[in-house]
Amino acid sequence: MTLLKYSSLKINKIAASSGFFIGTNIQKGRVNSTIQNEGFGHINGKNAKVRGNVGIVENKSTND
Repeated sequence: MTLLKYSSLKINKIAASSGFFIGTNIQKGRVNSTIQNEGFGHINGKNAKVRGNVGIVENKSTND
């Protein structure tokens, strides 16, 4: 077993699948899921037009 001693400890952020545990710990069953759906961006150019755009996202995930 490793023993670590700190005179001070600063945590700026705990996010997503991060965690902070003190003592004797056994982590079991921790789950993190992230889904990111994105758009089409932007259109540039003289007389640029967009008509009838369709976006479809198929989500086969069972974690929602």
